[in-house]
Amino acid sequence: MQAPPSTMYIRFTDIALRQPDREALIDDDGSVTYSELCAAANEVVAALSAVSTGDDRLVAARFGRGRSAPIGFLGILGSGHGYVPVDPDYPPQRQALLLDDCGARLLLTDGQLLSDEKLLAKVGDLTIATRQQFRAEKFDAVPAGTAYVIYTSGSTGTPKGCVIGNDQVLALLDACAELFQFSPADTWTVFHSFSFDFSVWELWGALLNGSTAVLIPKQVAVDPGALMEVLTVRRVTVCSQTPSMFGFLVRQLGQCNRSLPHLRYVVLGGEALNIQDALTWLECRMAPNARLINMYGITETTVHVTYAELNSATCHSAYPAYTPIGRPLPHLEVSLRDARGQLVADGVPGEIWVSGSGLATGYLGRDDLTRERFVVEYVDGSARRQYRSGDWAIRDSSGELYYIGRIDGQVKIRGHRVEFGEVEAAIAALEGVESVACAVQAHGAGPRILVAYLATDSETALDPGRIRSQLTQHLPAHMRPHQFKRIAGLPVNANGKLDRAALGSLPTLEWSTAAVEGRS
Repeated sequence: MQAPPSTMYIRFTDIALRQPDREALIDDDGSVTYSELCAAANEVVAALSAVSTGDDRLVAARFGRGRSAPIGFLGILGSGHGYVPVDPDYPPQRQALLLDDCGARLLLTDGQLLSDEKLLAKVGDLTIATRQQFRAEKFDAVPAGTAYVIYTSGSTGTPKGCVIGNDQVLALLDACAELFQFSPADTWTVFHSFSFDFSVWELWGALLNGSTAVLIPKQVAVDPGALMEVLTVRRVTVCSQTPSMFGFLVRQLGQCNRSLPHLRYVVLGGEALNIQDALTWLECRMAPNARLINMYGITETTVHVTYAELNSATCHSAYPAYTPIGRPLPHLEVSLRDARGQLVADGVPGEIWVSGSGLATGYLGRDDLTRERFVVEYVDGSARRQYRSGDWAIRDSSGELYYIGRIDGQVKIRGHRVEFGEVEAAIAALEGVESVACAVQAHGAGPRILVAYLATDSETALDPGRIRSQLTQHLPAHMRPHQFKRIAGLPVNANGKLDRAALGSLPTLEWSTAAVEGRS
């Protein structure tokens, strides 16, 4: 059997040669075939090769959610560079931080140039520019074969660039081939910002399987009616969502009297799942032929780590308070460790450590952090790299994994350690709760308190007194929120994940009964 092509670009061009007239992309401006996409990308390859020097390892890529992005990414990859996606919707300060940190001299964009960017060449609707201020000398160690650098904030709030190679992306897609049986007949939605690694799964999952990628504008992604129209008209078969956005869509789309018989997969990832949202989706039968898949993942391990098919049984499993994340993908191994790095027994929470062919090279220009998080372990005389995720999980006796939350998501309330995920899971399991998020806030001159924010559009759906009473059966006193606040909807960031920091600034709605405060 012949080995598959060794880079993302080579694999794409191989597919384009075999199916030149198949639709590769659909956006607001129409469709693009594989041959047309390949031709446009090759023009970018030629233009970048003409202006690049041997010192250029990375090219910054500032694109919205249209066809320019895939064309640009393919052009960057084909010219032997890695791309650094910079979302034009990010605040200017955030964009500047990413551009300065990545040290890229070259920029590819379909938008306006900024004051420190100088035009080098035009390629169709794209512009190649040089950045006047750059620090490429810091990053001589960017390895050959780097596909992209995506920034993730981390617990410190300081963005760090994760270096992912072509080999890691191809390993992910090859590992999922048997699990999903994707084919050129599939049509994928691309919902997410290209600066969020979930988009890697969406875009390259489509193009490197010979499928069609439907690029969803930001305004459509948050409009259930418009989204339903796209899913129906485009006969979408693969749809990926963060749980925060999925919960919003489940509640909104449940009001539509329409069916999605063509949908084969709904893939969830990026954060913890509200199990009630999954149950609601399964019960409504809006997409009778679709499998609901939850995939725990980390940017540092190339998007996805585990795979769990959700059904009534898995949602009512051994650990109903936690998110079922299933088992590792075939190219990865997962172990749960204690604070000393020792393996924990089944039924005991531990930190997720990941090894295998999906691990990132490391953090761009952050050798100290790379050594801290990507540790080398020697087993029977052989070295094995392990990524310490900082995520907490538990494994049942059959080998199924359940996500608990971030280790650094623990807070201390009056001397007790409290995990947001555990409290939120207990509240979300109560009848009438649509979605919930917790935060710690100051309370006058006294100690900090735990506050639960419940999103609902019905004043009578929830009674804080009833919720507090029911929680006494599930949570100890120190884990029960001191206050409950009703809001119109949970805030999400540009990547569609919960924006916990924004909770305290949201306007609160009145309850049908007086809000209840009590002792924690």
